[in-house]
Amino acid sequence: STPRHQPRAPRAGPRRAAPRERMKAPALTIPQPLLDRCYAHGAATYPEEGCGVLSGPAGTDAVDGWHAIANVLNAMHAEDPERYPRTAAEGYFMDPAAMMRLEKALAAQGRAVKVIFHTHVDVGAYFSAEDKTRALWAGEPLLPGMVYLVCGVKARQPDGAILAWFDDASRDFATAPVGETPAAQAQP
Repeated sequence: STPRHQPRAPRAGPRRAAPRERMKAPALTIPQPLLDRCYAHGAATYPEEGCGVLSGPAGTDAVDGWHAIANVLNAMHAEDPERYPRTAAEGYFMDPAAMMRLEKALAAQGRAVKVIFHTHVDVGAYFSAEDKTRALWAGEPLLPGMVYLVCGVKARQPDGAILAWFDDASRDFATAPVGETPAAQAQP
């Protein structure tokens, strides 16, 4: 008898990798009071960038906590200007010890960091080339699944805000203005 399924002949040429799945836009939303606190923090740290995180119950998309983290980029620049050529007026570097303490405290409460935020001074809200570089390691997200919030602050006043997240299909960060539905922005 003949076998029901004949083996296929090998394909000529390289095999195509399975298409990468597009990372969905974050389901979380930034509550207006937390966004207002991010802007206020940016106004308080102006003309330097402010930074911190937003938190919420672990395992959910809820965001209900705001935490400023010191921007230590000026100290790093003063110590090693070749390695850290930017100052806090042009970038941010969250205090690693403060960040570790916060993450430990949040975990003990069943909470987690959901969003990393920072402000841009007098240039508007966008995910810059430097932001991308700092969020990647060897082309992969340093913190897989993390959402970033960038708040523009111009002359100590709000100047727009965007969310950014890594999209596996494009191998780049996708962005959407805060207040618009990110899912609509992420459709191919």
